[in-house]
Amino acid sequence: MIKLSILGSTGSVGTQALDVVRAYRQDIELVGLVARRASDKLLNQAREFKPKYVVSYQEPEKDWLESLPKECVYLKGEEGLLAVVEESERVLNAISGIDGLLPTFFVLSKNKILLASNKESVVCLEELIREKSENVVPVDSEHNALFQLLSMTDRKEIKKVYLTASGGPFKDTPIEELSKVKPAQALNHPTWQMGQKITVDSATLMNKGIELLEAKALFGLDPDLIEVVIHPQSLVHGAIKLKDGSFLFQVSPPDMKIPIMNAIFYPERREYHFRDISLFELSPIVFERVDRQKFRALSLCEWVARIGGVYVPVLLGADERAVELFLEERISFDKIVPLVEEVLSSVNIRDPETIEEIIQAVEWGYKKVDEVLGKVL
Repeated sequence: MIKLSILGSTGSVGTQALDVVRAYRQDIELVGLVARRASDKLLNQAREFKPKYVVSYQEPEKDWLESLPKECVYLKGEEGLLAVVEESERVLNAISGIDGLLPTFFVLSKNKILLASNKESVVCLEELIREKSENVVPVDSEHNALFQLLSMTDRKEIKKVYLTASGGPFKDTPIEELSKVKPAQALNHPTWQMGQKITVDSATLMNKGIELLEAKALFGLDPDLIEVVIHPQSLVHGAIKLKDGSFLFQVSPPDMKIPIMNAIFYPERREYHFRDISLFELSPIVFERVDRQKFRALSLCEWVARIGGVYVPVLLGADERAVELFLEERISFDKIVPLVEEVLSSVNIRDPETIEEIIQAVEWGYKKVDEVLGKVL
């Protein structure tokens, strides 16, 4: 039995992880479910799966607590997180945003297996991720694909590593039309159902730029070795070009349960009990070059990957705030990346050395957006 806990259980990845748990109940002991809010969704998950611990950061109502199954122990906040990590063998960190940073630190500090689905903590804790690399299994489809491909190859034989991007909803939209884009259009991703922030990041390709930073942190890859390509079908999740001219692809349907299963059971592979797919359904497979003028976020993240240091958390904070302003319709879609660029050009704080300083740098980037807003509008 694998002792598993899921952090961010009510989000998209957490919910799909529970689909996997449901299919393999005889093989998985669910130690804990952790979520920000004591919501009805968390309560229903607790009722169905009856984990040992149920944790929220929001104080639950009395009725909510009384509705928990008697098998579950409720704990609040960091106390609950630490208890969950302590008793687990594998911990899926599917918490969104910078809130996932401390959980990643705790999981790796306790020498547990981290199933990594929180980009922010991976890119901000690159040194720790590298130090504990044997305890880290990536969950995001692109990095799980590279994780599998890199395990099959000798690094000396690799000529290029490819990250694939769907291109989002504006792949074919003329650049001059982007100023008119509304939040509802940006949130209409052609392939994946995700949270609002990551969906907007996918529309600007900022998400793919952060994934480039993530690939550098997870695998120690030189940023110049990584190329992002547009692949609208979202079937090839990662590719490697070898020096002899061969290409290796990891191909699967756009279903997050596949990389989640791979991570939970790694190094073992289990039978896929969900929708079966034939080889013929994978046609056609097309690749396109990224329009660098339209998707400036990608070049910006490549620059940050080379510079590193404080620019990584500042990028994350600035992007979070810029996306918020767009969703509030206070800025147009085409101003998101210029705002982040302006913040990065204004950095005057030192490289962080502790988790507290990393979080402060994220907050600095977040707050700086409002200070420089006038320069961009």
